[in-house]
Amino acid sequence: MDVDEPKQSVAGLFGRVAAGYDEVGFFHQVARRLLALAGVGHGMRILDVACGAGAVLVPAARLVGPAGLAVGVDLAEPMAAEAAGRLRRLGQGRGMVAVMDAGRLGLRAGWFDVVCCASSIYLLDDQAAAIGSWSRLLRPGGRLAVSEFGDLDARWAWKDELLGRLAPPLEPLGGGHLDAQELQRLLRSAGAGTVRILVERLDVVYADAEAWWAQQWAHGERRPLERMDTWARAAYRTAAFTAIEACRETDGALPWRPEAIYAVAST
Repeated sequence: MDVDEPKQSVAGLFGRVAAGYDEVGFFHQVARRLLALAGVGHGMRILDVACGAGAVLVPAARLVGPAGLAVGVDLAEPMAAEAAGRLRRLGQGRGMVAVMDAGRLGLRAGWFDVVCCASSIYLLDDQAAAIGSWSRLLRPGGRLAVSEFGDLDARWAWKDELLGRLAPPLEPLGGGHLDAQELQRLLRSAGAGTVRILVERLDVVYADAEAWWAQQWAHGERRPLERMDTWARAAYRTAAFTAIEACRETDGALPWRPEAIYAVAST
């Protein structure tokens, strides 16, 4: 596929995390909620944009059953392969995966009942154009369901401070994160008749600091870690393990409770 260097960088990053991506539990929390809010059910045709390892795609295939179809697209070939493997192991419903650019989808207009994009819109350069193109893939009365991360839990603000001090400056990926109002404006500008926005807290609990550290290598947080030299990475890990202790609750749990933003637009 002919894609520019920034997109190649995104695809490369997520290709490197593909093997462990499905183990990131909060993606599954977001996926379940997004599918429920979008009203995905039996016999529907679903498109999952930037499907990753299939957190949305696989349960969508189960929900639509053999009478429906769940299609996943992702720019990173290793991610698409992971999602396709999970679909095969599911052994029920109908699903397929293709390697495609989320901003240039060669799919039939007016064909899908629901188009989903979970936790990935920040990676797209032209978010408005992408949402507009996804809307055109929906049948009349179809729904576009998008999730984003909002406030990332103030108790963990030390992460940004440490990364700012120890990681080299990184060029931005895509258009960046959207807050609830920005997401609503984009969906309305794409012609949505109604837009429903919900902001909820996830409840992510790490077993210990080592579990947190392992998960940082399994999603987008890997990027600054890869760019650090050996000394800086060791210093970051040591400082992070100390700072994490202040996030523990009285029962010893180590929670991270970020905001998840859900937007469901109807055409």
